[in-house]
Amino acid sequence: MKRALSVFSVLLLAGLPACGGGGGGSSSSPYTGLATPAVVTAANADNISRQAFRGGDLGANATLSPVRSGGVRTAAQTPMALTLVRILSGAANAAFPGPVAVRAPQPRRTVTDRVYDWLGVGWVDYTLNVNDQTGAFTGTFSFTNFHGDAGGVIDGPVSVSGQYVQGVGITEILFIFQSVRIVDGAEDVTAIGTVDLVSGAGGGSAILDIVFVDNASRKTVWLSNVTLFETIGTGYIDATLSGRIYLHDYGYVDMATLVPFRYPTGSTLPTGGQFVVTGKDNTGVRLTVNSGTQFTLEVDSDGDSAYDDLTVVLSW
Repeated sequence: MKRALSVFSVLLLAGLPACGGGGGGSSSSPYTGLATPAVVTAANADNISRQAFRGGDLGANATLSPVRSGGVRTAAQTPMALTLVRILSGAANAAFPGPVAVRAPQPRRTVTDRVYDWLGVGWVDYTLNVNDQTGAFTGTFSFTNFHGDAGGVIDGPVSVSGQYVQGVGITEILFIFQSVRIVDGAEDVTAIGTVDLVSGAGGGSAILDIVFVDNASRKTVWLSNVTLFETIGTGYIDATLSGRIYLHDYGYVDMATLVPFRYPTGSTLPTGGQFVVTGKDNTGVRLTVNSGTQFTLEVDSDGDSAYDDLTVVLSW
């Protein structure tokens, strides 16, 4: 039995829509939420920052304010984008297990196989058409109850294409989702879009243009060309993210990481890091991680670039 590991060591955080660059939902797009810039206020800053940070927390309570008096929130789960990227990394590594397993170059070959997840309970069937001269490939991955090493279970077929460098490993692989189900704790979503994974020495990156559709509420979150970078250190991984995210109940915000988020090895929550999200008329919120259990929110609700309209310390 083959066991899938992470192809990019571990991509920390981790497509499509016909709606195009920043315009928002349309009749041809799976994104159905607000497509206008979000207005960040003291009342919604908590939810907007959490949803942006988590890559779309579809279960967030839209009425919960930063004060959160009497509010109850479920335990924090691994961000859906992170869950998805780690699942795809495991599957890709299983299909391209490393330089020692590469056969001698051939004009062209078709590879069909089944590999199991790290728990040995789910699997992915894949068929790849590989050009051993150039390393280019196309094909399909079909997931069945496939578990990621950061949590989450994926089911459904995914088209893939990319470039494999013999003796080095995968340099790039593009996953195209038509309708794939991902379950992670209380979150149950359908993914539609693309995820482009790129490997690198000591780290990697991912570009996501993908919509998550909540299978219960039918609410949507769209990560529009969101870029994630990670750097692997001794006992930790640093991660950054930037780009535009459309939040169903609020509209879109632009994200930028000021200080990389640091994840100790094996942890699903960071112990440090800072990023900002900016909405309509330069309103925004700055999220600073204080520890593995708490973070600080600072709100700029009047768009003067000073995060001084509200400061509150919260628990994940």
